Amino acid sequence: MIVFLGYVFTPTEVALIDTFSTHLYNERFSEVRGFLTRTKDRTDPLLYKVLKLAYLQLYMSDNNTDYGYDEFVSLLNDITSKYSSRTLKLRDKLLLATTYAMGSIFFGRRKDMPKALSLGRKAFDLYKEAYDEDSTIYDALLPMGLYDYAIGYLTRSPERKRKGIERLKKVAKRGTLAKPLAYIGLLYVHIFDNKPGKAVEYGLKALSMYPRSRTFRWILAQAYMKAAMYPEARKTYLHIKEDIRRRNPECKICIAEALYYVGETYRKEGNEKKAREVWYNALWYLNAEKDQYRQKKVEELRRKLKRLGIQKRKG
Repeated sequence: MIVFLGYVFTPTEVALIDTFSTHLYNERFSEVRGFLTRTKDRTDPLLYKVLKLAYLQLYMSDNNTDYGYDEFVSLLNDITSKYSSRTLKLRDKLLLATTYAMGSIFFGRRKDMPKALSLGRKAFDLYKEAYDEDSTIYDALLPMGLYDYAIGYLTRSPERKRKGIERLKKVAKRGTLAKPLAYIGLLYVHIFDNKPGKAVEYGLKALSMYPRSRTFRWILAQAYMKAAMYPEARKTYLHIKEDIRRRNPECKICIAEALYYVGETYRKEGNEKKAREVWYNALWYLNAEKDQYRQKKVEELRRKLKRLGIQKRKG
């Protein structure tokens, strides 16, 4: 690992990535913005752009907003148009692959599957090139592990699935840029594989790395739900709600979403009355959300509540 970091990224870059990741995955966005401003002129241009792209993606996801959409797409296009895998050094090839991967996730969440698949394939090919060039490029194993698991699932091959999971574990242990994403991958793989207990285990490990992270708490709560651990899920969603009220109170849709899932925990326990009380509370926050960049998410959640018969404020 030390040898890999020593020649792929400089010690200064390793320290910079670690500091950036700590701020980012604990949703300290003001610190991230200040960090990017201070380091812009002292950081390799490609690395700086990739870090900024990661910030924009997580900021939009955590805040349920499209504010930053145009900047993200512009920066994505700028990076991918200026660099060619044929002329890249190993480190830059890895950074470009990470850029494609973030673009794939970004468009996948927005249901633009052709774009997501196109960028995902480019990411996979570049990661594989990097790994074939040097098998200590552990970050490259992330998309390869997910691919192995997917193929194993589709072909009902336990051996291929295990191979994919072992690759993800290696990234979680030895990766650099992709280490947090590997934990997310392991969480979702075990949820999907109907092994929520293991998903919970990885969620708790991720939180030990990033204790203030809402990102990992959201996924951990999903694992609790899958495991039918409804009190634990409810406690986690309530923690998220209170964290949003304290650190990000202007995001009313964020609070509403957390409350929606709190209601789901009560419904799963058979307490329909309590669930509806919570859902009406969620609707209040939903109606209070006026930010134009969050209206797409507002309408999405409004439709979910409507299907549950929650269409107007209580009383």
